[in-house]
Amino acid sequence: MIGGTGGASAGSGNLAGAAGRDASGGAAGSAATGGGAGATAGGAGATAGGAGAAGASAGTGCAGKTYKFCEDFESGTVSSLPTGWTSFKGYGADSPSDQQVASDQFHSGSKALKSIAGSKGTSRIQRSLSSLGATATKHWGRIFFKVQSPSATLPSSVNGGYLHTTFVSMLGGSAENRLVDTVEMGPSHSYQWLYNLPSDAAGSGTESGYAYTFDDAWHCAEWYVDVASMSYRFFYDSKEITQMAFSNKAAAQMVNYTAIVVGTSYYQDTTLSPAFVAWFDDVAVDDQQIHCN
Repeated sequence: MIGGTGGASAGSGNLAGAAGRDASGGAAGSAATGGGAGATAGGAGATAGGAGAAGASAGTGCAGKTYKFCEDFESGTVSSLPTGWTSFKGYGADSPSDQQVASDQFHSGSKALKSIAGSKGTSRIQRSLSSLGATATKHWGRIFFKVQSPSATLPSSVNGGYLHTTFVSMLGGSAENRLVDTVEMGPSHSYQWLYNLPSDAAGSGTESGYAYTFDDAWHCAEWYVDVASMSYRFFYDSKEITQMAFSNKAAAQMVNYTAIVVGTSYYQDTTLSPAFVAWFDDVAVDDQQIHCN
């Protein structure tokens, strides 16, 4: 369940506690233009296996890789937006922003994207997928992430202490599909994974149990999407969370993707102290499963 208000079992798509979890009322910002044609490329159906450990691997940067899209932030300038990325406007009047290339933590190479979310609706960054063609709407994706520990915790008086935080979204026009999405539970810092929409439409999403903890270590998230068949799968540290998978799910409201959004944004109307700090690295999209190595 989400937000601690009871109801849905994991994987049911009937996400509980929508009120107060996401006050955005819809997608923010505007997608980068181009791409997003109907899905025809391969990559469906592969299972996880043979992936490396979640920790840093010398082979996980973009050098020498032939992925359809790869970003290791090595070409970016520290304290600036990464090369080729633009800001994705956050939620709320202020739309605070603190996303930049940093060298204090990294999964491979010497840089990563650092994301600091201290208030509602922090801006994230986006990049066009126009060069991917059909792969944009039928692909495997992977990202490494690290959340500073202890991560921020909401006071129990705000949304029951549950903090909804998005890491990776796909955009199509004004629509947003949240593919790497979390809800953290109270002072325990345990969290669940979600497929989620800004609207929290009934039956639109899926979820895991609260079986994970932010621990100041690098971890790997993978996803598979096929817009044509309304299909989705999710993997954490090379293991599939099978209750999150779905196919032929019209309520998921998948759209032809034109851009990817990366960073940290939360939706509860409060200021966090300390802020929710995370790093992201080695983002890749391809027709075949990429794995965590």
